[in-house]
Amino acid sequence: MRRELIFLPFILLLSCAAGPVPTPPEAIKIDLHCVEDRAAFMAMSYWEFDQSPEGVRSVLDKPGCRHAGADLIRDYHAALRAKGEPVTHVFPEGEMVFSDNGEVTMLYWHEGQARAMDGENKYATELFRLSIEPAAKSYAGWNEYVRASIAFLEGDLDTLKAEREALSSKVGPGYGDLNLGVVDGLIACFGRSYKEAYGAPECNRRPGVAP
Repeated sequence: MRRELIFLPFILLLSCAAGPVPTPPEAIKIDLHCVEDRAAFMAMSYWEFDQSPEGVRSVLDKPGCRHAGADLIRDYHAALRAKGEPVTHVFPEGEMVFSDNGEVTMLYWHEGQARAMDGENKYATELFRLSIEPAAKSYAGWNEYVRASIAFLEGDLDTLKAEREALSSKVGPGYGDLNLGVVDGLIACFGRSYKEAYGAPECNRRPGVAP
């Protein structure tokens, strides 16, 4: 898997993040080609916006548009919180509730990843912390994965390795196993940028992909 941001179906994480939303870094001028119809993005359902190819991914994938994509996630999430309504999606298996009040922790994570890819490590770590779940809802070692990513951004190799070991005891085939591969890549390329350690071929330790 080579996408810089992971958008996986059936992420069973409900939103319980606590704490204030961090202040974004100073805005930079963005070319208008990045977000051609902002209103259309803001009108999308959560699942369409965050998970479909036509959603924010279409902005993040454009060269030079990662910062604009991160800002779009921030603004979309702020609009959800302002509405304060449940965030749901109906799958063939039934309806899933992602949030009771518009606070969707996965949006903090995806914005944080985009910020980290752009080298905005301090702001990214604040967003990552907001994606940490209560222990009972940390499925497949989610919190260990988040804390490992934070440790990488903060240059703390000992904590990164400790969280990797904690994560390895909680994963199985699938989403958690993929995250373990990401963390192994962060360790293998410790000291490099998050963008490189996450996505460079020589850093890739995801299942089924040779380093």
